Parts: sequence; C-alpha cells; structure tokens
Amino acid sequence: MALQNLLGPSPVETFLSDNFSQYWANEIDTLGLAPQNRHICDYGDFPNTSRIDPNHDIVLVLNGTNSGVCPPDLDWILPDRAGLVIADAVSAAFTRPIDYDRIDVLCWSWQKALGGEGGHGMIALSPRAQARLKVGGRKPVARLMRLHNADGSVNKAFFGGRTISTPSMFAVEDIHSALDWAEACGGLPALLKRVANNNAVMDDWVNSTPWIDWTCTNPAARSTCSITLRLVREQHAAGEKEDDGKIVAEMIRLLEAEGAAFDIWSYGDAPPGFRIWAGPTIEADDLAILCKWLAWAYSETCEGSIPTEVVVRHGYFPTSKAHAVQPRTESASPLTASLESPPPQTLADCYDAILFDAIGVLISENDALPGAADILARLNMAGQPYYIVTNISSGSDETILARLRGAGLSIPAVDRIVSAGGVARHRVLEELAAGRLVSYVGSAHAAHDIFGKHPNLHCADTAETFDTLVVLDDEGFDFKRAADHILSTFRRRLIETGEMPRMIAANGDIIYPGKNGTLVFGPGIIGPMLQAGLAPFGAPPMSVEIMGKPGRPIFEECIARAGTRRLLMVGDQVDTDIKGAKAAGLDALLVTAGLNNSGELRQGENGAPDYVATNLCQIVDGSLFPSQGT
Repeated sequence: MALQNLLGPSPVETFLSDNFSQYWANEIDTLGLAPQNRHICDYGDFPNTSRIDPNHDIVLVLNGTNSGVCPPDLDWILPDRAGLVIADAVSAAFTRPIDYDRIDVLCWSWQKALGGEGGHGMIALSPRAQARLKVGGRKPVARLMRLHNADGSVNKAFFGGRTISTPSMFAVEDIHSALDWAEACGGLPALLKRVANNNAVMDDWVNSTPWIDWTCTNPAARSTCSITLRLVREQHAAGEKEDDGKIVAEMIRLLEAEGAAFDIWSYGDAPPGFRIWAGPTIEADDLAILCKWLAWAYSETCEGSIPTEVVVRHGYFPTSKAHAVQPRTESASPLTASLESPPPQTLADCYDAILFDAIGVLISENDALPGAADILARLNMAGQPYYIVTNISSGSDETILARLRGAGLSIPAVDRIVSAGGVARHRVLEELAAGRLVSYVGSAHAAHDIFGKHPNLHCADTAETFDTLVVLDDEGFDFKRAADHILSTFRRRLIETGEMPRMIAANGDIIYPGKNGTLVFGPGIIGPMLQAGLAPFGAPPMSVEIMGKPGRPIFEECIARAGTRRLLMVGDQVDTDIKGAKAAGLDALLVTAGLNNSGELRQGENGAPDYVATNLCQIVDGSLFPSQGT
C-alpha cells in the first residue's frame, strides 16, 4: 500500500537483507513504480549503507524473520534527507527500539509481536510522507489501497477508522486485550526487556553448543527476536548441504513426534537449520527448555557426536524420557547404558541439578562466601546444572545476576536465577490484568524493576486503598514505617467491605541474619503483625500466598526449569530452605552458617535436612553420600 501510494517521484534505494525485502524490491520492479538501486550482501548480513543517495527514497525491512537480520542502526539515514524512508516493521514493532525521526512510513502487524489477528496491519505516515501524497508523477492506485483523496490530500477518514469494510470486532477486541497485557507487563520497555532476556537465553546456549551457530554472522546486525540458527558442518559427519538438511529434518521429526516443537524449519533459502520466534509473548523459560529438546534431538540423530554424559548432565533429556537418566533402571535406553558404570562418586553426582540459596550460602551482602566461587566453577566445568534459588526480591532476575557476578560468582545465564520476586511477578501481573489495585511493600525501584510501571501499582505507604498487597524486600525500604499505614488501610477495607485485601509475599522471611551475627526482622513479619493488629476487629484468618521459600511456587518453578525432581536444595535456614524443599518433595542439605552458625539444628515440625555440611566443597569432594544423610 505505501509503495503504490508514495513511490514514483524519486529513485529508490532498497536493501536486500532477507526474503521479504527481496519481495518488496521485486514488487517495485513488477509494478514499475520507480527506478531502483539494490544493495545486496551475503545471506546472514545487512548490506553496506555507505553508498546511498539522500535524495532517493529508501525501502527497508527493520527485522527479517527468515534471515534473522536487522539494520545495526539507522544513523546512516540523514535527518535532513530529501527522500522518504518506508520501513517494514511487521516484526520490529514492540520487539526493538525504533528511531521514528528517521522513518517516514512505518508498517506493522497486529499479529507478529503481540499475537493478534494476522490479517490486520497498521500504517503510520510522517508529515513528509503526507506531503508526498500531493506530489504528482505516481501510477494510479486502486480504491482499496488508496491513502489519498482526489486532490492528493490525506484520506483522514480512512485513518480515523472509516474503513471500506468493517473489520472483525473480535479481532479488534483481541488486539485491545493484547495491548492491555503489554501495559500490565510494563509497556514497551518491559516488552523490549522480555525480548532481550529471550535472546540472552538463546545466545548463551549457542555459545556453549559446538554444533550450532547463528545464521547471521554479524552480531551487530543480528535480530534479537527472530532466532535463526545453522548447523556447524565441521562438528558432524555431513559434508554437503543436502546432508545438513537431512539432519535437520530428522531432528524436527523427532521434536514434532514428542510434541516439543513445530514449524521451526529455517526459511527455504536459508542454510539448513532452525527458525525460532523469541518475541515478547514468549517466555525465556520455555526457550531454555526448547534448547534442551534441540540438544536431545541432535544427540538422537547424530549418535556419538555429543558425549552422552554431557547430554544427560545438562538435563537435555525431556521429562518424558526421565527414566533414561535414572541410574540402575531396567528400562534405561542403550544411549545411557554407559552411565550405569561407574557409580556416582560425589553427592552432586546423585542429583540432576543443585539448588543454591544465595545470601548465607553463596554471598554475604555483596561478597562471595568462602568456597562459593570454587564450587560454581567446578560445576560449570563439569556441566552440572544448578540454579540460584533466592528470596531476594529487591530487583529483577537480571539485577540479581549482576549482583552475584559482581561478587565474583561465574553464573552462565539469567535463567539460572530463580527469585521470589520473579515468581511473584506472574501473580502480580495477573492481579493487574484483572483490574485490581496493587500496592507493594518495598522500594519503588525494586517494584518497577520486577513488575514494570503500571497505573494500578502503588507503594503501600501512600496508597489510600488497594485490593492486593505484595510484600517485596526491605532493601532500600524501611517496611516498619509503612506498617501503621497498611494496618489502617486493611482496617478501613475490613469495615467498608467486610473483606481483607489479598496478600502476596514474594519474600516470606520472618527473620534473617544481619551483620555481626545479629538477627533482623524480615518483610515476612508483616503478615503476622497485620493479623494480630486486626484480630480485635473481627478479622478472619489472613491468607498469604508465599511465592518465595518456604512456599511451594518457587520450588515448582525450579522443578519446571530443571525438568526433573531429582534436585538437591542447599541452604542455611531450616525454616525457609530446608522446610520448603522437604515440603516440595526434594532433598535438602543444611550448610551450618547463617542462622544455623551455632550448629543448632531445629528439627521436628520444621523438617530435618537430608545432609549437613560445614562447607560447600563437601558437595563435590566425596565426603558426603546418600548413605551419610542424617
């Protein structure tokens, strides 16, 4: 539509970076719209932009879903250009930053990034583009595609919603729902952050997997949402493109048979490989699981190309094939038969993944504790999966990862962080999407980092009313100063409605270790405080959803990510780490530090740990074994 309405007065510079840009270039020639200067390059890169004429029009694709290529930047488009810039942003809108000052016509879809109806698109015109409509020299345009009136002025009725035919109201409501979801996530910044997280998962996997690589060889031009991957030939027996295609075909057949992935073929003109969408509607956790499936399918297809123990150690076997990683199982497949001998030599060998508490086990404040860096380095070297399971809710998982890395801990990727704040995020977004008023106990920085900004999300010490209270960390926030205000708000709601607000506790810690061996009340004390304060007013028992330890949700998240229940929780607090793990059906190891640095083990109703260690190295040095559990 934009090409037919606007091209003609000037020659056109086209940039052939993917199949769709090729389509637009062919369309310009087929319709005879304007003389064309085509800029081409090898597949998997973006053409050179240094030879354009600023007096010419430009047509380009901002994100190529079939090649995984996008322009590295738009700085080469001059602000004072004479020509128009027409951009196909079908998959770029809501997935990458766009410099609108360098675009005159932007076309995007309801479907690609937000999951709306695929048959509807949008077009936006700059003042310069609107002025072009009045310029003669263009070919006639069919009424269905026409953006201008007979006098060349913009058809404002068309842009005001007076379409030739009425669109489906179901489709309109569907895109409104998608936009509501996007706002609940935190708007465009949150969507871009989700895309960045997804890309980080895929990039970490590609960098650690020898037989796969990016189709786009130029990192600056690589799409963060359109993941295109190719096989690396020297890592397998195939020597020809047809053989590569056979390997990919067999892998995809296996994945489809397991119901794990569908339609992830690379585009027809691309090298044999995979094309995976990683836009904002996709969860990073799901992509991490897909990577495990891909590694499993490759191992099945190219037997012997990956050491069997590496495949198993990385958790690459799907949950449906969990029997394959269980030692001494009669139904174990031939692929894992070699794993039955030798038997496990260390405690770590007995589990598919290790779960580490953060504060008190790996770090104290912002410094690594003795042995923490060493054990993570050893697990990284051995390929043993592990996750950092923490009640920290003072920032996003990315913020926590940066903090741990700053303490000197080598943690490969953000998907290794399972935080109370991250788990609570899903519940809070559900509350916001349902139109409820949510107040948080914690700093504004923490809340916005975890949940994003939302008009219904406010700090609890200022909000006059709320439907849901979410408790975060007290880092950077004195929750005690908010207690009086929250108590009054709860009491007022109880009197007015007879109901208590919902309460979600990201951090359920009632106490935790402070400096110099002291104990400090944690944010989890707010629930008991409110219950005691409201009891004289006939308040019903307060129900608190605890997202972090010892609550079940954070452990279920660990199980989902690891794809197995053969997990060992390593913690220093009985009431949170040990009790929570045992309630979730997991084994637990108590490190005698933090709250238990005196060596006193509170058992009975709190649950007893399966193992007790004085230092982390005992997990991998052979001094602990299942028969030595307490």
